[in-house]
Amino acid sequence: MAQQQVDLALAFLQSQPGAAATILEQQPIEQVADFLSNVPHPYGASVLGKILPQYSARLCQILKPNIAAGLLSGMNVSLVAAIMRHCQGELRSQLLDLLPEKTQLACWLLLNYSEDAVGAWMTANISTLPDDCNIAEALARVTEEHGTVNYGAMLVVDRDRHLKGLVQLPALMRAAPTTTVTAVMDKLLDSLSARMALSAATNHPLWVDRDSIPVTNRNQQLVGLLRHVDLRRGLEQTSTNIDTTDGADPISGIYETYGKSLLALFDTVTDLTSTRTRRGN
Repeated sequence: MAQQQVDLALAFLQSQPGAAATILEQQPIEQVADFLSNVPHPYGASVLGKILPQYSARLCQILKPNIAAGLLSGMNVSLVAAIMRHCQGELRSQLLDLLPEKTQLACWLLLNYSEDAVGAWMTANISTLPDDCNIAEALARVTEEHGTVNYGAMLVVDRDRHLKGLVQLPALMRAAPTTTVTAVMDKLLDSLSARMALSAATNHPLWVDRDSIPVTNRNQQLVGLLRHVDLRRGLEQTSTNIDTTDGADPISGIYETYGKSLLALFDTVTDLTSTRTRRGN
């Protein structure tokens, strides 16, 4: 296969992972596993993240554990947890043991919630600031966690992890070092319950002007953050079945440009794998 086609196919995997997933799901699953084993993990992970969890779990059963874990390590933790729900107990434990410790802990937390609950799709690894620190201490924490001060926002909690507010990082930068964080934060006491159904969370009024909402447990302690994009993904993946029938291609324009190159790369990888297998025999 010409290098130009390889580059085009890999660019397609990176820029259009959802379209690539649609194409790959229509191929024999054993060949898809071979394909994902032979493309760079960042490309494979972006596509695996768009494939439905039950299909991804079947792929994980075929892939070598270290390959599957390598792909999962590059994915959003909520998606990893969704895939783990469809894996058998032994395989689930094996794969989780191969993941980074931080990812393992976050996955186990998400797996405690039912698949259609807010907690199953929240981002558990979030940065917070204690409400008793000052601006200088807050900036030091932000720099330590992120390597450099960035212009986003952080949640503020008390020592019992109860949500107190939200502080914009530009506000931290402007304030005097000895000013308390609570003096510049926006009070934010509303949140979603981790056990709330995703369908119920869609109507929360905070979505009007926010793209993420804090998530709390039954003791009103902060346990994560639900992004609107993850809310939509969760609703889609808990209500959609894998489409195995041929129908009108919703990505025909993209497919005409990139899809054939992807299939050519897919066929090339499959042929190389088959050749290696025959030589091994």
